[in-house]
Amino acid sequence: MEGLMLQVGSSAYMQSAYQSEAHPNAGVGLQEEGDANKRSAYCKDLLIREGGEELSFEELRAERYNQRKQREMEEKLKHLMEEEENLTQELEEKKRLLALRRSQPELPHRASSQSSDSGEAPAAASFQIYDESQSAAAQPSGNLQPSTDELPDDVFLHPDERGLCLKIQHPRQPDRQGATGDDTSPPTFSQKPVSITRKKLSPIQETSVIASQEGVSTGTCSPLEEHPEEQEEMDHTASPAAAAVDPCHPDVRRRLLDLSDVTSSPNLHSETRPLPAVEEHNCVQLGGEVYFIDSRVVDGGSFSIFKGATDDNDVLLKVGSCSIPWDFHQFTRLKKNSSAADGLPLVSCFLFLDGCITVYTPPPDHMFTELTDCDPSELSVGYKAISLLQLVSQLHSCRLLHAALQPSLLTCCRTGITMSDRVLPVDWSSSVDLDLQQDVTSVQQLPSAQTYISLGLLEPTSPPQLVDLMGVAETVHLLLTNSKMVPVKDACGWTAEQFSGDESCDRYTRMWRRFFRSLLNAEGQSSLTVLSELKEQLSTLFH
Repeated sequence: MEGLMLQVGSSAYMQSAYQSEAHPNAGVGLQEEGDANKRSAYCKDLLIREGGEELSFEELRAERYNQRKQREMEEKLKHLMEEEENLTQELEEKKRLLALRRSQPELPHRASSQSSDSGEAPAAASFQIYDESQSAAAQPSGNLQPSTDELPDDVFLHPDERGLCLKIQHPRQPDRQGATGDDTSPPTFSQKPVSITRKKLSPIQETSVIASQEGVSTGTCSPLEEHPEEQEEMDHTASPAAAAVDPCHPDVRRRLLDLSDVTSSPNLHSETRPLPAVEEHNCVQLGGEVYFIDSRVVDGGSFSIFKGATDDNDVLLKVGSCSIPWDFHQFTRLKKNSSAADGLPLVSCFLFLDGCITVYTPPPDHMFTELTDCDPSELSVGYKAISLLQLVSQLHSCRLLHAALQPSLLTCCRTGITMSDRVLPVDWSSSVDLDLQQDVTSVQQLPSAQTYISLGLLEPTSPPQLVDLMGVAETVHLLLTNSKMVPVKDACGWTAEQFSGDESCDRYTRMWRRFFRSLLNAEGQSSLTVLSELKEQLSTLFH
């Protein structure tokens, strides 16, 4: 029995020792198995970059967003390049057809000679445009619907939304009842038709005619244009010379700038990308500089003007949908011919595939303010009127026309001293360079002058510089009275309604009466003479 107990005891001891040796090995095995099953809660492969740098989820999301935006921009650029190529091919095809058409013999001339030899009545001239709303009264009501067994002499096409219709004349048939060989004249209408002679127009001129007929205007409206219906009626009755070539048309300006050296300027930058989005309370990068956009001060439809800032200066940015640096060219011309160029802002232009951005940066110790942000006293307005007269004198001295002067398109570049303020344009959409556009010799060729012509303030043959004198009068009147100018005519000529009359008044009112009469009755005088005399009179009064 005692031997059995010794045997069992030794067996138990050996088993206990074996288990104690086995437990550490079991712990190591569980730890290795746990390490093998342990996995990260997210995929590190997407976050790890070269060099072992690990991005955050926000950085990864931003990276993917930028990549998506880059792909969209590349696709848009590709689409624009394809569209440009298609337009180029279409233009080449149009040129080929035009050359082919010019090479063909003039068949209409041959047909007219044959008809004259045969004794038949000549065919009607080129088709004419009538205003059906005004000509309906002159048209007999019984002749509105011709009988079905007759060929109508006059075919009217239905008018479009502007009330225009086309009237095509056919030669009268000799066997018609009551008809004579000479009875081919159209009925009398209250509005004179305007014949269209496309054969004498170049492709650029034809484009300008189409743009003017569709109501396309690159400029802005004058404060006098209060009634659109009257302006539309005036457009219908405009002379053919005024509608022949629009000097503000983009094709005309592009051709003019191709002849100049504007592209060689170091402040003109071209970028092969679409126009970036410019929005309030946002930023835009141009030429390595970041511009913070504060607010939009002008919304001109095809362009906008924004207040902005860099780290060093406040700036003004004009963002336009036309990729022609016309504003840059005009302001550079003004600055080049100015005797005080150091006091003028620095202008930079950034060209894109579908637009451009013009940046005005004030000189050191200067700042931009709106023209209407001033003391409405006569003294303050007098200083600004002197600056405006000086601006227009400088423009006309270097043969530039602004042609759309109004407070919203002008800015003050000031140093804190009111008498040293400089009034400058920040939009040149309606402007003309008379050195490059020597064919512009009268106001009837300027789209922005048509309102003044229709009111009788200007004759169609008046010099083009007089349109700027109208703009000076309107701008100063708005600064003085905070209301639009209403021109009236009395025995002495034109004047502003609020400054008409001859009753006794103070010296300031007398000065403003002379001011408006001089500007609104400048026919037959040099614009530089009128501006110089008014500037001298105002300087004597307000200094």
